[in-house]
Amino acid sequence: MADMIYKYSAMNGGKTLNILQTAYSYEANNFKVVIIKSIKDTKGKNAIISRNGMNRVVDILLKENESLLRDKNYKIYYTAKVILVDEVDLLNASQIRELWTIAHLINIPVICYGLKSNFKGEIFGEGVAQIFAIADIVEEVGSTSLCPCGKKAIFNARKINGKFTDQGPIVVIDDGTKKDVEYVPLCSDCYLKYVKIGSTESKKLANLVDKIK
Repeated sequence: MADMIYKYSAMNGGKTLNILQTAYSYEANNFKVVIIKSIKDTKGKNAIISRNGMNRVVDILLKENESLLRDKNYKIYYTAKVILVDEVDLLNASQIRELWTIAHLINIPVICYGLKSNFKGEIFGEGVAQIFAIADIVEEVGSTSLCPCGKKAIFNARKINGKFTDQGPIVVIDDGTKKDVEYVPLCSDCYLKYVKIGSTESKKLANLVDKIK
């Protein structure tokens, strides 16, 4: 049977571009490709858009709590050679389990792309926790996302009105309509410095350092 693969990175890591390239490779060999994304991802509306401007309309725009096993969805993907899922972190745990079931019962490879952590430095949500638990293969996308300092980015920091914050709802899409919201990929050092420096853990460590000095 086929595998469910999870490819993750911090923001700007080339995930959507990887989807588009993968779709092109399959279709160049006359294989059917089905692309899925959550309706929660309002960027691009019914399309996925890479940062270099390439885009493609999705085959299934999945509603919140909608089952992939519905007849109308099954009729779209059952003859596919591969299923590609963008921003899989926006799906719920049940939808992730359905993707895994599709891979193993219908023998269609499912390749999912998304984030590992949210702007608070925690596992993004139930969907990501579920996919890390059951995915057959988990790997980091090859294109490395860089922190402004030049190091490899691990975190996805949120800015509100130009200031870093770890407060607020988990899902706020930077789709170009919210001028006050911005996301910045950061390395561990910069995330601690700019986002978490006032946290309880940081204060405790600072006190220990002072005592040692």
